Amino acid sequence: MKSKASIVALFFSKFFPTILNFIVFVYSARILEPESFGEVALALTLIFLASSLLPTGWRDNLFKIDVLTKEIVSTVIWFHVLVSLIVIFLMLLFFNVFKFYFYSENINNMVVLLFVKVFFDCFVNVYNTLCVKYELYFQLALRTMICTCSSAITVYVLLQLNFGVWALVYSQIAISFFGFIFLYSKFKSQTIVHFDLDIIQDMYQFAMPVTFVNGFTNFFIQAESFVVGSFLGVKELGFFNLSKRLYDIIVDIFISTINEISLSKISKNINDVDADKGLSFIKLTAITWWLMLPLIFLAFYFSDIFFDVLFTNKWIESIVIFKFFCAVALIVSLGVPQRNFIILSGGANSLSKIQVFVAVVSIPTYMILASYSMDYFLCSLLFFKFVSYISSFILVRTYIDFSLFSYFKVLCNSLLSLFLANCISYFLIVERIDNVYFHTIVYSCSMLLFYFVCLELFSRRFKITPSQGDFTFLTIIR
Repeated sequence: MKSKASIVALFFSKFFPTILNFIVFVYSARILEPESFGEVALALTLIFLASSLLPTGWRDNLFKIDVLTKEIVSTVIWFHVLVSLIVIFLMLLFFNVFKFYFYSENINNMVVLLFVKVFFDCFVNVYNTLCVKYELYFQLALRTMICTCSSAITVYVLLQLNFGVWALVYSQIAISFFGFIFLYSKFKSQTIVHFDLDIIQDMYQFAMPVTFVNGFTNFFIQAESFVVGSFLGVKELGFFNLSKRLYDIIVDIFISTINEISLSKISKNINDVDADKGLSFIKLTAITWWLMLPLIFLAFYFSDIFFDVLFTNKWIESIVIFKFFCAVALIVSLGVPQRNFIILSGGANSLSKIQVFVAVVSIPTYMILASYSMDYFLCSLLFFKFVSYISSFILVRTYIDFSLFSYFKVLCNSLLSLFLANCISYFLIVERIDNVYFHTIVYSCSMLLFYFVCLELFSRRFKITPSQGDFTFLTIIR
């Protein structure tokens, strides 16, 4: 019961503080111009590209160690710090030696300042891993609340003080700084000035392939923004960034939470030969897809009204981009269980090879199509996200055995429930409420209600797995 209460707290903490942060984000979008958003987005993209080279596999290796000592934890932390120093220095040197038209002095100053964020993130990311490993979801919940609220307050105050676009830069630093302060108080006993090269070498066999997987995953994400900014300009990147930030909110609240919980659950029985890993995979896929599908559908369906209410006409070009990101979110949500099972089953090396191949093909394609138009770039982005999903789906079946029939029944039950719920809500509500805003709220609530009722009925009538008669929506979330 305590674990379930912690999970609820984790969802709660990611939802409500993010709403507060989102309100300030909307406020800043109405004040600032797309070009300003584009500059910050490009600076952050360069920082996140640098972060893609950090040794995240050594951090994930902590899941596999039963007894963690302060020497092991501290070594992993300082290894992250050392690599970040080298990477940031080389990146700044490269962009100051080779001049690019999109890399302005303003962006350079932002990158230098945002290095402070990378430093604190080295500690925060390792501490997050410890929280997930020990199932300290309340600590993660509090950390999320503190960071998001501090970021929101920072943006609002600095915008009032006429800091302009720099308010967004300092808000990113605030997120990392306050996250570090809070989690350090919890894990300060395991944080000492210690670095043991033997520990790094002992972890190498598992950690290096995982680092490649995590690095390429992050690289793909950031390469998209870099391509838009460098080929289409900072104004187009501003439109792209606005939509991507809305997408990130969906990912942070729901997909990332499911990812954090699933990593802990999977790591407990991944080496248990008696555990039914196939059933665990189907259940994890079900809860992810069943929850994400209606939420993303509503975001897509009401995106025009959503943007009209929140943003001014200067952001209207972001609507089409956001609709593409809704489709991307569905694909990414299905890929979360696959990726976690592959990595914890020792398949990180195989997954990294697939990602390298996709990167070699996709990134040049992004560049070519982005030079023509944003629409071509978005279509290629969606296509390669689907290719990555199919590739990991094929790979995960080499590590765990699960029924394809059960897998696709999970997807079909949800799609059929969504279709029926939407039809019922449409005929009951669409012509009865004239006010567009009230109509949106009532329609959304009605659709969700009918969706979950239909989902429960269909999952009872058409059983997901023959051996699991009680495998329904209500039982799987208990």
